[in-house]
Amino acid sequence: MIEGLLVPAIGLGLLGWLVPKLWSMVLPEGLPALAVNAVLSAMVLTALTGLFFVTQYWASGASWAQWSKLGLLNNMVYFTRLGLAAAIIWGPLMGVSLMGLPRTWVRIKW
Repeated sequence: MIEGLLVPAIGLGLLGWLVPKLWSMVLPEGLPALAVNAVLSAMVLTALTGLFFVTQYWASGASWAQWSKLGLLNNMVYFTRLGLAAAIIWGPLMGVSLMGLPRTWVRIKW
């Protein structure tokens, strides 16, 4: 149970906290940049979670023939939907991370 559920959930939670922090190092300060950070973070986390599910399917024995039968677009849609469904794990921590970013602003007053 720990390897199959708890460790991936903790990893996704940590990514949800870390990705907005990393984007804040690149983006400027301010509310528009914070909104851009939220969108970019959600896109990156959805992609990373989708890739995580791809690796899990591959590790559990899914063959290339099974994936090629559905086509690239159908597979991308499926794994993107899985990544969005995992937002129940990384979404709250991403929100907490984004809400804490204005405390670190130096040039713009919150």
